[in-house]
Amino acid sequence: MRALATALLAAALLAGCGGDDGETDPGGFDAARAFADLEAQVALGPRPAGSAANRENAELIADRLREAGVEDVVIQRPWRNVGGTIPGTEPGTVVVGAHHDTKDDVGGGFAGANDGASGVAVVLELARTLPRPLPGPSVHVALFDAEEARGDRPFELDGTRGSRQYVELAGRGGGQGAPPLDEIRAMVLFDLVGDCELEIPLEANSAPALYELFAAAAEDRAGSPAPFEGRSGPVGDDHVPFLEAGVPAVDLIDFTYGPGPSPGAWWHTPEDTLDKVCTESLDAVGEAALEAIPAIR
Repeated sequence: MRALATALLAAALLAGCGGDDGETDPGGFDAARAFADLEAQVALGPRPAGSAANRENAELIADRLREAGVEDVVIQRPWRNVGGTIPGTEPGTVVVGAHHDTKDDVGGGFAGANDGASGVAVVLELARTLPRPLPGPSVHVALFDAEEARGDRPFELDGTRGSRQYVELAGRGGGQGAPPLDEIRAMVLFDLVGDCELEIPLEANSAPALYELFAAAAEDRAGSPAPFEGRSGPVGDDHVPFLEAGVPAVDLIDFTYGPGPSPGAWWHTPEDTLDKVCTESLDAVGEAALEAIPAIR
């Protein structure tokens, strides 16, 4: 079923599509504030890598991270990955990421409300609400540029340029905000997590143990593992460079966006607009992440 489970909807702190306001839990994930971050990105228009809007978006993200108290915030070059650190109490680090660019050749403009403003919005709110001090390893926030392939170039050859840059820096001992590769315990990626009919199955290349932390956290906080249920085939995404480097990773992605079979009728179209994303979906993912991320070892 494409809808969130009844138990999850009843437990959601905010209800309604298109960012309807509601009461929030001051100690939890603030989905209204996350939706405001999503709206701010969409207001910039299409944000493909190398564009003026992309540069403005990277600066916006960096400012929000600094306001959240994230340390050592940097914008990498040449691809504008935005990163920073939330110190933990144990050795090592967990990379928590999303991509902030949008596809560059979508006719009619591409707002990218779900792909990928939703993932960035979740990560920004996690940066505000993850506990301080963070129990367990540190978190390195990584908002990747240049995930989308340019024009009609094959994704497997031209996609994930920003995350590959990040992993390359890590492999050289770290730099520009990337930690040394041998310190990275795991990588968690959020992508297309705002769909009003949210389902996030276990993606075929993702580490089952990491995924189960999120399903268990959703069960614990909302009485249901939804939306973390089922299985899907492999998805090319920013977790792949980490997997290739030997880092356990999980891609939390709803790759059926809109009517029809995966990837859905709204994916990479002008239909990826604010009215297609919902605060309760951001909340479902964010609340589970608040519990799951500190549990990663």
